[in-house]
Amino acid sequence: MKFQKFSEQLEGFRNVDPNVRDQRLESDCLRLLSRLQVHLETLGAKSSQDDTNGALETGKELLVELLDFVTVRFGDKAVTSDLTRICELRDSMRELKRLLGRIFWAKLFRVESSHNEFRIQAYRQIGHDFADVLRDLLSVVDGHFNSREKAAEWQSSSRILIEDFRQRW
Repeated sequence: MKFQKFSEQLEGFRNVDPNVRDQRLESDCLRLLSRLQVHLETLGAKSSQDDTNGALETGKELLVELLDFVTVRFGDKAVTSDLTRICELRDSMRELKRLLGRIFWAKLFRVESSHNEFRIQAYRQIGHDFADVLRDLLSVVDGHFNSREKAAEWQSSSRILIEDFRQRW
């Protein structure tokens, strides 16, 4: 894109009525919520099948989708405060996957494994951590609405999504 065209688009965005910006943001947020809901439905199916690896992958896809939305829409700085927790969540997922590998081999050789209780606890903790990170990333959008009503609607939708995530996890 040429610099002149970019400048014109930027100036046009600055001069747009705040209500129009809210409508655009609301529309983008609704599309995001519908994409996240598709991931949640997949998560619910995998959780009911006790597919821990599948649930972890779906959780990761949810997080990546949300991170992508926030960084593209609001810039990298919007997620700076959450990066440490996201990295810790990634590391926890790796540890759980290693633990799952040990349980698999123990079952294969019919060896009694004490790792199963740890797996259950780690899985629950990761679900809790996922919910917290998702909630915080969704809340980044709150301050970008000009209208308090639109921000309140978004917060309500975000809470519903997080609660749905917790139930399905």
